[in-house]
Amino acid sequence: MKILCITGRLSIGIILLSLIVVINFVNLDTTLNLPISSNNILKSCTREGYTFIWDEFDGAPGNQQGDDSVVFGSSFGPYHNYSELVKKLKNLNTTYPEIIELFSIGKTYFGRDIYCVRITNESIALPKTEVVIVGQHHAHEQITVENALYFIDKVVFDFLSSSVLLQNLLNTKTIYVIPSLNIDGAELVSQFPWQRKTSRPIDEDGDGVEDEYEAQDTNKDGYIDRLIDEFNNFVGYEGIDLDGDGLIGNDAPGGVDPNRNYAYQFGDLTGASNNPSSWNYHGPKAFSENCTARFRDFVMQRNFVTAVSLHSGMDYTMILSPWAYKCELPTGIDRDLYISTGTKLQELTGFSYATEDIYACSGEWADWMYSHPNGTLLAFTFETYGNPSAFYSIYNDTTEYHHQRGVWDYCNPPADEVIDNCAQVYPGLFFMAEEAPYLSIQTNNQQLGDYLQIKVIVTNPSLYVRTNGSITLNCTVSQVAGLTFLNTTHIMNLGELEAKSSIPTTFVFSIDQPDYSIHINLRAYGPKVGDAVTEYDLHSSQITTTTTTSISTTSSTTSEVLRTNKTIDQITTGFNITGLAFLLILLIGIKNRKKFEK
Repeated sequence: MKILCITGRLSIGIILLSLIVVINFVNLDTTLNLPISSNNILKSCTREGYTFIWDEFDGAPGNQQGDDSVVFGSSFGPYHNYSELVKKLKNLNTTYPEIIELFSIGKTYFGRDIYCVRITNESIALPKTEVVIVGQHHAHEQITVENALYFIDKVVFDFLSSSVLLQNLLNTKTIYVIPSLNIDGAELVSQFPWQRKTSRPIDEDGDGVEDEYEAQDTNKDGYIDRLIDEFNNFVGYEGIDLDGDGLIGNDAPGGVDPNRNYAYQFGDLTGASNNPSSWNYHGPKAFSENCTARFRDFVMQRNFVTAVSLHSGMDYTMILSPWAYKCELPTGIDRDLYISTGTKLQELTGFSYATEDIYACSGEWADWMYSHPNGTLLAFTFETYGNPSAFYSIYNDTTEYHHQRGVWDYCNPPADEVIDNCAQVYPGLFFMAEEAPYLSIQTNNQQLGDYLQIKVIVTNPSLYVRTNGSITLNCTVSQVAGLTFLNTTHIMNLGELEAKSSIPTTFVFSIDQPDYSIHINLRAYGPKVGDAVTEYDLHSSQITTTTTTSISTTSSTTSEVLRTNKTIDQITTGFNITGLAFLLILLIGIKNRKKFEK
């Protein structure tokens, strides 16, 4: 009998332990951002006509001998060239219309559409907080296109998998993703892997002929070498002499560095150049390039709160922020905001956050995004990949120059490492979208003696980011029967909401007859933050009566945090509970075992 008793108690304990572990793993799965792979895809999310990026790269080859773009040619191998990008985005738009809208923000110099993907829950038509992500300012930084496409695909997949985090994200935010901004330049990379700038024709060698395409892989080894003399001066590229000036490969394809072509501090030669042959040539004027001008027009029509530009080709993966032109962070409260947000991004991605930019550059994207009149509160640059060991120099006895090579592999991982890289970048992009502040409304209706009190709590659930301006709450009532509105105004200015903060406000009505009813519409809104709306009918039969003589119609700020998303602390707590439960079960088992032994 004692054996049966022990067995029964241990069985119950094991069942309880199993339930607790299952519950905690369910919590973990809905909270942590687990990398996705083709092995755990829910097939119900895959619709005919569309292939997710992780399946497109399944079985992709490893590193190629030479610059991969030259070896692969215009197809770019598993990477997406422009025609493949357009096909994928159009299929995405057709296949998932409930959350995707595809449109062009304008055309490049050569007439190609610059496509933007709008991601949101289309069934909720309220104004929402807006976020923008842009890839491929620099033509040979192709991994940034794949980073952007992975972000789009994973957001779509997780939303359709009923992820609570993604449901909340797309219910409250609208995310705009431009996978490739410098499309014209990117089209040249398979011929010329050094192409960083746009491809608007420029006479780099001053002979009156634009873009003679003298740079070529003449020895067919998969590289186009960049030639440097003994004084570290650029001489030209491996290639031919088309114009008979005795100089080989000195007239490369044109253009302008888009990330030096923005208006803020344009013309300052800190990290920029007025020499058309320079990698950092800023162009004849700010926004001279179609891609930057169309992006400017697009931004000025929107209300972005957070923004990310994707880059690659540094010795280390990095997170960068304004001010790039002077290698300093913003001052005042924004300095603390950038430090706290950048530190969190570093934690999520493993990329180093540079509290002071490691190099200065003027006319840069993030500086303009942060500074212009319709600017964003947070603008970060993600340097998502860099392989300095791939970029090297060898001395050539024949030319008597140092030959630099490996620029593609410096900026882009081998194709079989693309998805791993994208999975590393994704948590940072998701965080920037999730942390863009938005508003939520909670209400409590209570009858206090002869008064009806409607308490409203407006919350900014963002963990780090304040609202960028004052919040207004508007209470509209209709179909009123048996009530009189007592507040002096239906519209209340709540001020700016800090991160993790709420502001309670009360609307009061005198009760004129016992059987009363009202239709209430509450709308909270502010600059650059999505609206929160609550609308409902209220009848006296739904209200619990409380006797009181004190009625308040004032509002005050509270630090109370109202969040529906689980946090890492909650997960830790869950595991602590599991540990305690396990310890308790062991003690019960030991106690009963001792009884049995006695």
